Amino acid sequence: MKTLGMIAQKGGTGKTTLSIHLAVQASLSGLKVLLVDIDPQASSASWWHRRNRADPALIQTPGDSLEDALRTAARRHYDLAVVDTAPHSSHDATRCARQCDWIYIPTRPAILDLDAIRPSTDLVNEVGVPANILLNGCPPPTQCGEPHIVAEAREALSAYRIPVCEIAISQRVAFSHALIDGRAVTEYDRDGKAAQEISTLWSSFRREIRL
Repeated sequence: MKTLGMIAQKGGTGKTTLSIHLAVQASLSGLKVLLVDIDPQASSASWWHRRNRADPALIQTPGDSLEDALRTAARRHYDLAVVDTAPHSSHDATRCARQCDWIYIPTRPAILDLDAIRPSTDLVNEVGVPANILLNGCPPPTQCGEPHIVAEAREALSAYRIPVCEIAISQRVAFSHALIDGRAVTEYDRDGKAAQEISTLWSSFRREIRL
């Protein structure tokens, strides 16, 4: 079993939305997937309880029980576990990082978000787990390519010792609409631009993790 962690010490980066969408995309691709919610706010769990499908499966557990939860998932032959962590909890983030095969550190492209990313990158570098910084909530690309703020964010993030994912996820209303009744954008609007971005991100992650 492979484990993906979504870690960011700053709130509002979109960890839960990304965790949900990657878990659903993995499930739709035929994998047996477990979404693990260790955030006390339990936003992933709230979404899952509105869902009319049992896949991906979900477990809500405290951070100090994560290792046991992942061990149980491996015994039950899950292919992938996606862990949604809480912001402002370095202990749980560290526990998660130590259990992961890959980590995404999501951040929005605004300067205050970029300034706040160092604790997460330091943590991941200390643990030594493979990771990407993932730009999220970005202005959508135009015919000329990525907006300046996204290109500038990539340049600023080059100061950290973690690669920036080549895929940026745009701020699109489909993400909010889909979650209302327990869906993801690939179920809500399969041919939409939001779904295409998630599908591209999933394909990139799957190649990296060799899953």
